[in-house]
Amino acid sequence: MQKKITKARTCLLLAAMICSAEGKGSESGQVHYPMGVGTIMNGAMPPPGETSHYHYVQYYESNRFNDGKGRSAIPDFKAEVYAWAPRIVHTWSEGIGPFHVSSGIIAPITKVSLRAFGRQETSTGFGDPVIAPAHLYYVSPTGDFFAFGGVDIYVPIGKYNKKDLANNGLNYWTFAPSFNFTWLPTPRSELSMTFFTEFNTENRATHYKSGNNATIDAAIAYKPFEKHPKVKVALQGFATRQFTDDTARDTLIIDGNRGQAFGIGPQISYDLAGGYGGVLVKYQKEFGVENRSQGNRFWFEFTLPF
Repeated sequence: MQKKITKARTCLLLAAMICSAEGKGSESGQVHYPMGVGTIMNGAMPPPGETSHYHYVQYYESNRFNDGKGRSAIPDFKAEVYAWAPRIVHTWSEGIGPFHVSSGIIAPITKVSLRAFGRQETSTGFGDPVIAPAHLYYVSPTGDFFAFGGVDIYVPIGKYNKKDLANNGLNYWTFAPSFNFTWLPTPRSELSMTFFTEFNTENRATHYKSGNNATIDAAIAYKPFEKHPKVKVALQGFATRQFTDDTARDTLIIDGNRGQAFGIGPQISYDLAGGYGGVLVKYQKEFGVENRSQGNRFWFEFTLPF
């Protein structure tokens, strides 16, 4: 007989399953992708024959977990996450017509602290690594438009135990097609955007399948100081929404646990290594959040060629 889970019961279920790199419920329609990460030169890859390394550092804090109506659903909830995700990308010398091929890997490490319903846990370890076998990369002949697209694969080998409240991995495969572009309408301005979708498999430990998700990261940036052209400021943010229901074996989830969130904030960056590297800091405040934690994100990112 199929069991039903009401909205109130769902909140208890979600609290018992919260475990991702941002203190969100891995089994509540949430995402592998760290939304809000892509807000500068989203469409750029290393030049052909070269390799770059990227480092993403995030601190996330939340004192609120919302239900499907945006109401606080878990008393005395608190989540704190420290994340470091090094990434290496190489663009191959041989191209395919106007395109080049880039390959990459990301290996996140996180410390997740979570408190809910009088229970508190902390877990430190590797998250699920990301493999990008082949992204097609394009640069316009005028050099003012960059774009790439492909499929990222999240491999479920991060630290995970279904009995734990806090985990570093999500324990399911995710296949994530994306398209990323950057347009430089003038030498001092930039528009960058990422369209990222996620198609999830079932968590074999819990027999729970998170619904599929779509995220947009975007930034509008400008170099305000003519005498300091390496400095760039931006308004940036993200929007994420789950577009299919969560499902569970032998269980009916009444409202589908469809998550959503929005975030916005300021950003400042400084170019390094002749424009092929850089460093930035940014902040994002979340709002309009449903079926997940709501909080604040603080980022430090830098990129350098090898």
